[in-house]
Formats: sequence, structure tokens, C-alpha cells
Amino acid sequence: MGVISILLGFISFFLFTGAGAILANALIEGKAVLALSFSSLESISNTSLMIGVVGFFAFIGLLIGMNLIMHGLTYNKIAKIQTYLRRRG
Repeated sequence: MGVISILLGFISFFLFTGAGAILANALIEGKAVLALSFSSLESISNTSLMIGVVGFFAFIGLLIGMNLIMHGLTYNKIAKIQTYLRRRG
């Protein structure tokens, strides 16, 4: 169970980062259309928008992933202690 939680942590981090990249591409395409109406959008470069969105999603993915990884490590440690106590007592 702990190993599954650890793997889910790594998977969730990579999936959140990928989702951020996909969403950033969609935002960049939409930005070109919206920049015609709002002149302030022209000052934001596509690279900075991409970095901001992917960074935000990667941070959220890191938080969720680390939570799952730490739960998995804790579960493994408790399972080892429980096995040790059963053999001893």
C-alpha cells in the first residue's frame, strides 16, 4: 500500500505539470485573440505566461505529490514496526 501511494505521488506531480503545459498552450492561443481587445495583454510575453502557468501547476502537483509520498513512507515504516512487534511478542 505504501509503494502504491509513493508511485501515485510521482505520477500526480508529472500529470499536474503536463496539465499545466497543455493549459498554458491553450492560454497562449487564446491570448492572441484577447490581445486585440486588451492592449495590456500585449506586454506579457508568451514565455512568461508559459512559465507562470506551468510553474503554478507544478507547485500544486508538488504539494499533492509530496503529501502522497510522505504518507507512503509513513505507512511503510509503521508496517515494518508492526511486523517487528508481532514477531517479538
